Amino acid sequence: MGTVATFRVNPISESAPSDQELIARTLGGDGAAYGILVDRFQRKIYRVAYAITRDDTEADTITQDTFIQAYTHLGKFQGRAELETWLTRIAINRSRDWLRRRKFVSIFSHDDAESDDRIYAIEPVDEQPDAERLIMSHQLRAAILRAERTLSSQQKIIFRLRHYENHSLEEIAELLGLRSGTVRAHLFRAIHKVRKELGEWVTKREGVSDEAL
Repeated sequence: MGTVATFRVNPISESAPSDQELIARTLGGDGAAYGILVDRFQRKIYRVAYAITRDDTEADTITQDTFIQAYTHLGKFQGRAELETWLTRIAINRSRDWLRRRKFVSIFSHDDAESDDRIYAIEPVDEQPDAERLIMSHQLRAAILRAERTLSSQQKIIFRLRHYENHSLEEIAELLGLRSGTVRAHLFRAIHKVRKELGEWVTKREGVSDEAL
């Protein structure tokens, strides 16, 4: 994960100041105070961005953009939600914008699917998997990615926040400004689509195995 170099500093106080205290100090012109906030939350924001984008570089960029946007609008933060929640909402919105741009570009990219499959294929499952397990892992990751392509942007965000970040339905609803029932409905449809795609992958794979006998 990259760093937000503009603000990153080492904390200068032995005690742990509250978010509100650091916000007040930042608004008063103390740049080091905002650096402490960045240190406090950037790992969580990066995880959220990566969970949605599944891309290291974009997650790092979104993390930096989130803290820059938060810094420029900090005076408008009214404290009705936790600072972490506010930052997470910004990161989700930036990630949603990225998904929309990527979907538009993919319409004109004939080899988009192949390149994405290869990106997912290089992620290891464990340190020393045997060859068959490694091949199956690559195929499964590609199948999951293909399944996620069938989801709408909203479904994709909800699915990834739930299954990659383990947020509860209530937390996702708060972050997205939706009712829990609406989140549940989107998640149900997303899971149905993913299971359907993975079911087809399992059927095809079993067919190949039978032919090999």
